[in-house]
Amino acid sequence: MEFQVIKADEMEVTPRGRKSTVSPELVKAIAKLGPKDALVLNGMTATTKKDKARVSAQIRGAAKQAKREVGIRWSRAGVPQVIVTA
Repeated sequence: MEFQVIKADEMEVTPRGRKSTVSPELVKAIAKLGPKDALVLNGMTATTKKDKARVSAQIRGAAKQAKREVGIRWSRAGVPQVIVTA
């Protein structure tokens, strides 16, 4: 095995993954959520674990842009429901 020790500030770093595009409408909807409201996202239904992970990441990205902390609850039909947690 070959390795080399360098200074931490000399590291070359590349971003991981792809930059997702978040719907501006979703960001606005999350920003407007009240403490007793829930946002039901019928158009983002997911049935597999992989789909749920993808949809959850989109929702968390939109919440981050809206500067809100959210929780995601899933209905039995796979429809995500978003609530404000903080």
